[in-house]
Amino acid sequence: MEEFAIVLLWRTIKGNTNNQMKVTQVTRSSILDQMLLGERQFHGRMDLMTFLRRVWDLSSMPSTDRRFKNADGDIWQHMVNNYDWSYQELLCDRLNLLGCDDSTFFRFLETSLHPLAVNNDEDAREIAFVFNKYLEKDGYKLVVTSRISGRAVYSVQGKSTANRLPDNSEAHEIVLSFAGEDRAYVEQVAEYLTKQGVNCFYDRYEDVTLWGKDLTEHLDKVYQSARYCVMFISMHYANKVWPNHERRSALARAVKEKVEYILPVRFDDIEIPGLRHTIGYVDLHEKNPEQLGEMILRKLGRTGPPIF
Repeated sequence: MEEFAIVLLWRTIKGNTNNQMKVTQVTRSSILDQMLLGERQFHGRMDLMTFLRRVWDLSSMPSTDRRFKNADGDIWQHMVNNYDWSYQELLCDRLNLLGCDDSTFFRFLETSLHPLAVNNDEDAREIAFVFNKYLEKDGYKLVVTSRISGRAVYSVQGKSTANRLPDNSEAHEIVLSFAGEDRAYVEQVAEYLTKQGVNCFYDRYEDVTLWGKDLTEHLDKVYQSARYCVMFISMHYANKVWPNHERRSALARAVKEKVEYILPVRFDDIEIPGLRHTIGYVDLHEKNPEQLGEMILRKLGRTGPPIF
């Protein structure tokens, strides 16, 4: 096992050193050893391509095979159709898991522990325990931060700031923030995303969950745990009380974590306090609800079958 780790480490160090990485290549190699040499496939119960699309935007990555337009195509060809690449070649050589940024590496680990990939919470705890033996040396830890359908969802956090959310919290991939006057458009987006299997927070889907809760406190937790907030900006959104509360929660998350979180979409050009003019947005006059839904899927890495 030590020889295997040394080979992986050397292949990454040769020209791929990233000074911004806080999780060292030694730690990454140790964790990857556990994955590649164990009996369990790293993607677990999840289809390989589905797993990879949750971690990387394969459709925007270049192909290494001139027959295909992007990485989604060539990886499918070599890992599914022909299966002439090993997992080591895929993860180390093709996807540079040992030299990628920390956020990508964390997303890889978190996806490997997702309820869609792991049989049960007991298995997930055992895997997280093994990974944490290595992560803790660099100041990080996998912790349960939310639950989906009662199943634990893990996130990598710094040990000094690792706060578990309440056991009954529900993590969402997308939260839709909008004014009631714009509901007709937003509801079509919510329906499209839900049909595609996206865990989407849309108020009409949460009637029972919201019943009896302190909405200010609960919605703040929702916004703090979601992967992205799609903010539907309009004159109505700027002037109403609840959208303003949602906006403050979303902006607080974005400022605190300094990550790409708010995805603005516009019905008009009204200014929203606290939202920078430099943040890219989508003009809804040019996108129907299904087209916007497709863009959100792409942002989540859900790109569908490879396009050749």
